[in-house]
Amino acid sequence: MSRIRFRQVVPLSALVGVMVGLFGAAFYLVWHELEELVWEHLENPMHRIWVSGLIGLVIGLIIWKLWDPGTMGDIIGHFHHRGKLPMADNKPIIPISLVGLVGGSSAGPEGVLTQVCGTMGSWVAERFGHPDLVRVLTQAGMGAGFGAFLGAPVGGAMLWLEMPHKKGLEYFEALVPTITCSVVGHLVMTTLLGINLMPTWHLPNFTPSTRLDLVAAIGLGLVAGGAAILYAKIFQAVGAGFRALPVPVWVKTTLAGLIIGGLGAALPITYFYGRQQITDVITGSFAMPMLIGILLAKMLAAAVTIKGHWQGGLIIPHMFMGIVIGKAAALALPGLNPTLAMVVCMAAFNAAATHTPLASALIVVALSGFGGIVPIFIASLVGFFIGQRIELIGNKSHRTEWPVLEMVRRPDLAAAGD
Repeated sequence: MSRIRFRQVVPLSALVGVMVGLFGAAFYLVWHELEELVWEHLENPMHRIWVSGLIGLVIGLIIWKLWDPGTMGDIIGHFHHRGKLPMADNKPIIPISLVGLVGGSSAGPEGVLTQVCGTMGSWVAERFGHPDLVRVLTQAGMGAGFGAFLGAPVGGAMLWLEMPHKKGLEYFEALVPTITCSVVGHLVMTTLLGINLMPTWHLPNFTPSTRLDLVAAIGLGLVAGGAAILYAKIFQAVGAGFRALPVPVWVKTTLAGLIIGGLGAALPITYFYGRQQITDVITGSFAMPMLIGILLAKMLAAAVTIKGHWQGGLIIPHMFMGIVIGKAAALALPGLNPTLAMVVCMAAFNAAATHTPLASALIVVALSGFGGIVPIFIASLVGFFIGQRIELIGNKSHRTEWPVLEMVRRPDLAAAGD
C-alpha cells in the first residue's frame, strides 16, 4: 500500500465537509417540513398510536420493496470489512429515517447521516484518485455527518473514531481529517439554516469546587453504568422477541410503531428521539416513580425502534436516559447538585452503552455548556469501564491494516520539499 502525505488529505476532508453540510441542511429542512405537515393538527397524544403504526407499515413496505439497510452495527461491519459503506444502502435508509423521525422514533438521525455522509467520503477519495484514502475519508464523513448535525463537531468526530472499537481510538491518522470534515460541515449547515452556535441544552449554572464533586462523579458513573447494563438486557430481550415472531417484516415494523405510539401516548415525554424532550426533563418537576417510568419507557422505546427494523442512532436517546437518571439521583440525594448529576450521568450512560468515553464527554460539554469538564470525563471513564461487557452495537473489532498517511517528516520527504 502506498503512503500518502498528510497535506493531501486535509483539502479533501474539507470538500467532504462541504458535501456533508449541504446534505445535513437539506435533510433537516425536509424532515421538519414533514413533521409540521403531519403533527400540525394532531395535538392529542392518542393520535400517536395510529400515526406511528401507519408509519411502521410504510417502513415495512419500503424494506419489503427494497431491502433492510441494517443497524449501526452493520455500518461498522461494512467499514471494517470493506473500508467503506455501500452506496446502495442510501436508497432505503433515507426514506426510512425520514418517516421514522416524523413517526416518533426513539432513535435519532445519526444512522442516516453516518451512512450517507460516509459514502460521500468514499466517493471523494475514489473520484480524486486516492483509493488508499477511502477508509480515512469514509470515517471522516461518518464522523462529520453526526457532529455537524448535532452541533458538537469535535465530539461527533471523536464518536466515529471510537465507535468501531471496544477500547480506544485506533484510526489515529483519521483524527485531524475527521475533525476538519466535521467542523466544515457544521459551519456550512449552520450558515445555510441560520442556526446559532449556543449550547442546545441550558442547565442551571454550577461549577464543581470540591473533591466531593469528583467523588460524586465516580458514584454517579457507577449508577449510570449499572443502568446501562439493565438497558442492554432490555435490548436483548426485545431483539429476541422480534426475532421469534414468524411474520413478515412489515408486520414487525407496524407492531414496533404501535408500541412506540402507545408509549408516547402514555408518557408523551418519551415520544421522538429526545433532543427537545431533554429540555423538558431539565426544567420539569417529577416524582421518583414518574422518573423511573420515563426511564424504563424510553429504554423500551429505543429497543423497539432498533429491533423493530426502524432506523436511527441512539446517542441522543442515551443522553435523554442519562439525564433522567441524574434527575432521579439528585432527587434521591438532596445534597447532590442536580446540574452535576444530570451532565455526568449523560456522559457516563452513553460511554457505557457505546464504549465511547472521550466522545461522550466532549458531546455533553458542547451541548450543555457545562463548565466543569473534569467530573464529566471522570464519570464517562467510570461508565466506560462498567459497560465493557455490554454488546449493544455489534461488529466492533480491532483494525487490521497499516496507516496510509505520513504523520512525520521523514528525512527523504523533507529533502524532497514536503
